[in-house]
Amino acid sequence: MPIAISAMSASDLAREQINSPTDLNGKVPSLVVDTGNTMRNTETPTIRGQGSQFGSAPGVVMYMSEVALPADPVANYQGGPGKFFDLANVQILKGSQGTLFGRNTTGGAMLLEPARPHEEFSFSASGNVTRMAGESGVQADGHSYQAVINFPIIDEVLMARLGAKVFDRDGFTEDVVTGKDYDSKSYWTGRFSLLWRPTENIENYLMLNYSDSSDNGTATVIERINREGLNKAIPSAIGAGLITTIIPGVDLSQTANAGCLILNVYGPSSNCGQDVLDEQAARGVRRVQLSADPNDQLESGLYLDKLSLALNDSLSLVNIVSYSTMDHTYRWDLDGSRVALNEFINPDDLDNANVETFSEEIQLQGKALEDMLSYVIGAYYSETEAKGNIKATSLMFVNVDQGYTQSNDSIAGFAQSTIDLGVTSEKLAGLNLTAGARYTKDTTKGTGFITQIAAGVFPLADSSYVTEISSSSPTFTLGLDYKFENTMVYGKVSKGYKTGGISTVSANPDHRTFDPEYVLNYEIGQKSDFKIGGLPIRLNTAIYYTDYTDMQVSAPDAYIDPNRPSPVAQLGQANFNVGEAWVGGFEMDMMMPLSERLYFIGTYGYTEAGYNEFSYDYYGATPQLDCSGKEITNGGELELTCVPFRNVPEHQYSLSLRYQLPISDQFGELEAAITYAWVDKRYTALTSVPEAEPGVWIPAVGLTRGSIDWRRPFNSPFTLRLFGTNLENKKYRISNSNQWNLTYFQSSIYSEPRNIGLEVSYEM
Repeated sequence: MPIAISAMSASDLAREQINSPTDLNGKVPSLVVDTGNTMRNTETPTIRGQGSQFGSAPGVVMYMSEVALPADPVANYQGGPGKFFDLANVQILKGSQGTLFGRNTTGGAMLLEPARPHEEFSFSASGNVTRMAGESGVQADGHSYQAVINFPIIDEVLMARLGAKVFDRDGFTEDVVTGKDYDSKSYWTGRFSLLWRPTENIENYLMLNYSDSSDNGTATVIERINREGLNKAIPSAIGAGLITTIIPGVDLSQTANAGCLILNVYGPSSNCGQDVLDEQAARGVRRVQLSADPNDQLESGLYLDKLSLALNDSLSLVNIVSYSTMDHTYRWDLDGSRVALNEFINPDDLDNANVETFSEEIQLQGKALEDMLSYVIGAYYSETEAKGNIKATSLMFVNVDQGYTQSNDSIAGFAQSTIDLGVTSEKLAGLNLTAGARYTKDTTKGTGFITQIAAGVFPLADSSYVTEISSSSPTFTLGLDYKFENTMVYGKVSKGYKTGGISTVSANPDHRTFDPEYVLNYEIGQKSDFKIGGLPIRLNTAIYYTDYTDMQVSAPDAYIDPNRPSPVAQLGQANFNVGEAWVGGFEMDMMMPLSERLYFIGTYGYTEAGYNEFSYDYYGATPQLDCSGKEITNGGELELTCVPFRNVPEHQYSLSLRYQLPISDQFGELEAAITYAWVDKRYTALTSVPEAEPGVWIPAVGLTRGSIDWRRPFNSPFTLRLFGTNLENKKYRISNSNQWNLTYFQSSIYSEPRNIGLEVSYEM
């Protein structure tokens, strides 16, 4: 099938210590997994510039055993912790999906395939201890344990697999006041699967997966305060914004210095927050003082049943039904300081997100014309119910309470076929035509409310809504591939669609909903196996170009009700359809043995992107700079075509070596592996020009990880593994707050330090 795909086996994942999507950074061309400018555990994948953002559907969907994981409709977190436990493989599909299975996506899919039950009894168990590089007296130790048992219940008919993993690691960032260790990780996950083959024509696969995580939350580090922005925002928050502009050419907000006065009182601070910044700079990034008492609790469950019926030798019926849940509760100090510039406080530990999803998918899979034609015809339906509540403190004295309920129904029909054109002429033998089509209809209904009160007196927002939106679109894929000797070349074009939706915390009634976005993808590539100097080489390359229309972008939203005139605007966040863009690039991965014992793997990705059109009517509380170099006020049009594309590093590559040491078989097998992965700098904001958003560029970084495996020492059933990540112990930023013109600060989340561990595993 003509598609760009990257895959890693279970042994690859173990060797590289890849335990979460974030660990894939640098290993897969055109893939970036980041926090989405939110909390550390929010792992948001972006492929070829297609990802997700606040309040919109994911552009890259994560699947477990062919079922989409539950997703937070606001923060876009997908599934729970421990997703990579007991996997058979991970596959990353690039480009728009949906004509072959599952949901429609614009950017691609990440397929997590769990190990299935098999006919032989087996048992494995492992445990490890880890230590992260300490700093300023902060030491982070960890341990994890896991066990998996596979057993036949009825020979060749019924078999089961049961596994569980417990992971616990101290945090590597300390609160200097409370002593709490942030950036900890603690979870357990369990999975049970049952494979039933009552006849040679029937197979039923049942899987139950559950995970429970309870961490101490994310440590964010404050680095700058926008005093000018605070001085403009505070008068507006108490209804005095118009007074500051009564003298033409004079900005009385800076003369009054109201923002600094409020900061000095509520901080407290003696010099408009400079002492707060100086205290943090002196401590270093591994020691902080946070006012929000962060935490992060997440539960996720998935039930699925896949029934496969072989109707005859060339036709099968497949039905996949699933039910999934996710409950997410957190507190988060976004500004990363002792000042409540922007923090999610959640005093009652309410669910910030509670999601339930039911899905049903049926497929007819077949072959015809002496197996020269293969096809899939299917239908997909999903129903999601979500609700959440957020309580926050903003700008020190603004109390925010907002909540939402949302339901989404998605129904689609799809079909795809591949035919060897040799069926029409022998001259065309080996030339395959693939064609697929899908039609999707999405309906989203929602309710919501938002209240904002300044100093307990001044109402900034008090609104509620009931709304709905429906959208639909055909999508397609069309491709040719030709196989000769050990090479396949292909070309394809496909259209992708991402549903419109509801802006859950919008202020303006006209901005409650937003429309779909679309992509048109073009791709050519080759997959080949050949030899140079007698050495076998596998080389895969692809060149792609994507047209992007009706882009969905999240941006500030401010509103004054004409029926209730007020000097104080209601403030919120909304999604807008803003223009057109393009993304293009080149991808390569290569595998080759350098000798009988030395093996090399290399990957490379080059990406460029830009906007053809990017403008929208601005509804922020304070003026914002655009590409014209002018500050645009509320109601004006922002022109942002010059803004760099978000989460698109120009270059990324990885170099891996594996070497099997020459020792006697009686001592077992000894293998050393090392990987260096490098990711270029990337832009993290959507609607800010670089000069208006400090810290918006995340710097380039290259990291080394390695392992030494001693398998079956002295013919025993044990394996010893010494492993390490971030071996250089680099300290680098992984996220930027992008709040310079919203809540008037800049803060960062920093990387994990070097981690060294020793693991012992047993297998029978």
